[in-house]
Amino acid sequence: MNDYLHCSVCDFDYTHIIGTIQVKDNDNYQTTEFIVNHEYRISAEKKYNFRSQGNIHILLRCEEGHFFIKSFDGHKGNVHIDENPLMDELAYYLNKVYKKQKELTLYFDFELLGNIEKFLKQN
Repeated sequence: MNDYLHCSVCDFDYTHIIGTIQVKDNDNYQTTEFIVNHEYRISAEKKYNFRSQGNIHILLRCEEGHFFIKSFDGHKGNVHIDENPLMDELAYYLNKVYKKQKELTLYFDFELLGNIEKFLKQN
């Protein structure tokens, strides 16, 4: 029996890792910076449910075109898995933006980075 990661939108098992997101935060449950693929830094002030003791979020896309995020957040000695509303909102936003995309891309590019930044700059 094989255990595959399934898309959280459509349950398809053909999924691809697109990139990673790490969140820097302050002690007031507020983000200060997103680091995408350990390289691109985006300043952001968004509500964040964790005072992080480490986090990593894996951005994925299925071959049906849906984005979804696997989240791991350390908080007070526990690691919370997929309990991050901000990452859920980001995936929802990306799915909305790319809904009418004609050619499916399964890689990270500057357009995607720009759309992540647009999401973070929204009020």
